[in-house]
Amino acid sequence: MTSILNRGPLFIVFEGIDGSGKSTQCDLLYRHASSMGIPAVRLAEPTGGAWGKRIRAMLKEQAMAPAEEQLRLFLLDRQEDVEKNIMPALKENRVVVMDRYYYSNAAYQGAAGIPPERIIAENRAMSFPEPDRVYYIDIPVDTALRRVSGRSGKGTEVFEKEHFLQKVRDIFLAFSDGRFMIVDGTKTIEEVFADIKRDFECLQPREQ
Repeated sequence: MTSILNRGPLFIVFEGIDGSGKSTQCDLLYRHASSMGIPAVRLAEPTGGAWGKRIRAMLKEQAMAPAEEQLRLFLLDRQEDVEKNIMPALKENRVVVMDRYYYSNAAYQGAAGIPPERIIAENRAMSFPEPDRVYYIDIPVDTALRRVSGRSGKGTEVFEKEHFLQKVRDIFLAFSDGRFMIVDGTKTIEEVFADIKRDFECLQPREQ
């Protein structure tokens, strides 16, 4: 496994609705790769940069900002992330393990009214790197909301509404392509990771 992955970089993205457990699985895969001696970096969107901080503050507001403004901020945040973090890591032959990417834009801002296809097209027009694999952790919306409501000290963000999240989930499932592996997120954490790990260990590095 290590010899295969060290021949070149990989760009791995985790997606899912709020409460799906994708961040936990992202952490597990990053730690697994690192434990194998594979050079890896763990990233997330929104980032911790200036644009990402604006987005995080926006998501905690009671009134949802216009979808076009959301998309604008996400594109600016992603552009900075690609230039400063993602591309440098890939050029250094690292495995980039990413918590959310532009598919989340297509799903969330798509559910807010912007055609998802347009969002995907705008991201690709900016030449952002395409992931080698997208692990979509799929769970029913009612399960997701139960998990979210159980988070200690967590306020309810604007996206964590049942009808809205159902639209988000439907969009994710509609545009999943050959890059996607849909994973049953209702399994235990260990079972979900076992599914991801098996697939990850078979992935070939991208051509440079």
